[in-house]
Amino acid sequence: MAVFSGLVRRVAAEAERQVRGGIGLLVRLSLEHERVAELERVLPAYGERIRRLEETVRGQDAGLRALRAELDSLIAQLNDRMLPRVDERMDDIERDLAILATGLIRTGKESAESTGRLDMAERRLAELRGKLAQMEQRAGLWRELQASVAQLGDDVDALRGRLAPHAPAGRVPGAPAPAQ
Repeated sequence: MAVFSGLVRRVAAEAERQVRGGIGLLVRLSLEHERVAELERVLPAYGERIRRLEETVRGQDAGLRALRAELDSLIAQLNDRMLPRVDERMDDIERDLAILATGLIRTGKESAESTGRLDMAERRLAELRGKLAQMEQRAGLWRELQASVAQLGDDVDALRGRLAPHAPAGRVPGAPAPAQ
């Protein structure tokens, strides 16, 4: 019977443990029931909030769609008004740039030609300045020669004046003798 009494004790201990576990489960279920009751009481309020949020979102969506349609319309109008003019302006600008580039190229060529002409004119001017210096030098020499000739003439006249009373008639002093 000792085996039987040990077995009874084990069964009694297991039954007690199961009863205590069941009581704990009942306590938890009663707490859960209170939470479920609380959630069931709050659930309609959340449902109403969700419904209002959905309506607000639908209203905002409709407003955004209307705004998007209006923006699309404005963009289409701007494109209709601006794009043809933009193309015209771009064509005008391209034409103006081509004219400007052509003018710059011509100016560059003319500038190169002008530079060549200017260099040639500067060389010619340098030559003329050299010739002018030579002419001034020659003119100075000529003036000196004229002054010397005039001085010589004065000296000859002075000599004639001094020799004239001593010279025979008809003979010019300093003149070569007549050939015979």
